[in-house]
Formats: sequence, structure tokens, C-alpha cells
Amino acid sequence: MATALGIVVIIVALAVSVWLSLTALNQIKQLRRELDETQRQLNELKAAAEAVPAPPPLPKSRSSGLEDLREQLRAAHREEGSSGKD
Repeated sequence: MATALGIVVIIVALAVSVWLSLTALNQIKQLRRELDETQRQLNELKAAAEAVPAPPPLPKSRSSGLEDLREQLRAAHREEGSSGKD
């Protein structure tokens, strides 16, 4: 009886180990498919990023600042005043 019980335990252990092995292999295959898909998407994004031209450079800041802008505004008002009198 003990021998039969030992054989049953060994058979069950083998069946469980085979089942666990198959489950692990299926998970590895699924992860590999997901990895391949993710790498494909990454390659597409890299290609799209390389295809987009670089944005134009930002305009250089003016060193004259507010005083220059005020002077331009005054000049514009003077021109409007002189052309309105004619």
C-alpha cells in the first residue's frame, strides 16, 4: 500500500511539474510577443521623431528693452499726428 501511495505521489508530482513548465512556457511566449510589439512601436516612434524637422530657432531677445519700445510707440504717434493734419 505504501508503495502504491508513493507511486501516486510521484506521478502527481510529475504531472504538476509538467503543468507548471507548460504554464511558464506559455507565459514566456506571451511576454515575448508583447516585447516584440513594444519594440515595433518604439521603432515607429523613433522613425517618426527623426522624420519631423527641427523647430525653427527662437527669435533673439532684444537688448534695448522697454525704452526702445516706448520710443517706437512715440514715433508712431508722431507719424499719425503729422499725417492727420495734411
